[in-house]
Amino acid sequence: MTAAPSTPDMRPKKRKKAALAFLVICIALAAIFFFVWLFFLRYIEYTDDAYVEGNQVYITPLRPGFVTAIHSDDTYLVKKGQLLIDLDKTDAEIALSQSKENLARVVRDVCQMFHQVFAYRAEIEMRKAEYIKTAQDYEHRKDVISQGGVSLEDFEHSIAYLSASYYALQMTEILYEKALSLVQGTSIKSHPYVLEAADRVREAWVQLYRCQIYSPVEGLVAQRKIQVGMWVDSGKTLMSVIPLDQIWVNANYKETQLKKMRIGQKVRITSDLYGSDTVFHGTIAGLPGAAGNAFSLLPPQNLSGNWIKIVQRVPVRVSLDPQELERHPLRIGLSMEAIVDVRDVQGPLVPTTNEGSPTYETPIYEEEERGDEKAIVRIVEENLDPSLSDFADAPIIIEGKER
Repeated sequence: MTAAPSTPDMRPKKRKKAALAFLVICIALAAIFFFVWLFFLRYIEYTDDAYVEGNQVYITPLRPGFVTAIHSDDTYLVKKGQLLIDLDKTDAEIALSQSKENLARVVRDVCQMFHQVFAYRAEIEMRKAEYIKTAQDYEHRKDVISQGGVSLEDFEHSIAYLSASYYALQMTEILYEKALSLVQGTSIKSHPYVLEAADRVREAWVQLYRCQIYSPVEGLVAQRKIQVGMWVDSGKTLMSVIPLDQIWVNANYKETQLKKMRIGQKVRITSDLYGSDTVFHGTIAGLPGAAGNAFSLLPPQNLSGNWIKIVQRVPVRVSLDPQELERHPLRIGLSMEAIVDVRDVQGPLVPTTNEGSPTYETPIYEEEERGDEKAIVRIVEENLDPSLSDFADAPIIIEGKER
């Protein structure tokens, strides 16, 4: 019986092939990673420390009062100018009524001032006639007193009458100038007393208008803190309205990631709410002027000997596409992930102009500022003396007595 020939061991060759294959794979992966980093990864900055921010419009009353009605609640949509809250109007309505009555009385008083001027002018003419009469009586008696034509008593009385008429004329002229100083150069409607009373009507009307609180923006109601019947003070926050079209993202990047960031660079954003399938395309709107720790309640003091360096976070403001926001609304405080493409470094680090800065405004307070103009005009017209219609709008200009 013959023995079988021995076969060479193939395991070392297999190990070499496996090692070679593994090396080739590692080199390929390293090359792929290098090219990915070279053409993509080195041009992006990533952070998951990003959150949705937005304006929160706090609704506060400008006057105190009891809450009589609430017209919306948390999570409900309100339109710009929609009535939100009613306050008790009793005292405001009384004050408005009193101010209107005061305006009517003031218009009549001013009309009386104008009449007083004309009355003193007529009285001056009467005093002049009396003065001329007494002067003539004195002259006649002076010529005949030496001949005994009049008694001494009668002559002395003529002197007294002449003196009295002179000072009566002088006093009337002074009273005329005093009355004229109250109306000189002004019309009835533009008289300071009438304007002051009209301003009181406007103020009372504004206070009545402020008993109804309107929404300055369109958005969702949040943080309602009041109930019907509650007493509220002026300036107290009653609720807030969050406009969903005034939303942006604050991406908190490390200070070491800001070297190549510029205003205007594109940002790819995803939210935990919608997942990675929904991508928001944003733009860096601004780089802040301070790190987040500078705005903390207790800013750091790095003067002690046990100071430890900590890499700071800087909130980068990212504006979002309004159309994407309309399709996928975001809420304040939601978590986001942001990737900035820093390939384009032509943008500024600091804005050079204020162009593009957002503007927030509301027209709902214009109605408040107008006041009850129609009521003011009606009250003035109803209490104006028809005989003084020439002086309703035209100022009275009369020369006083020259001294």
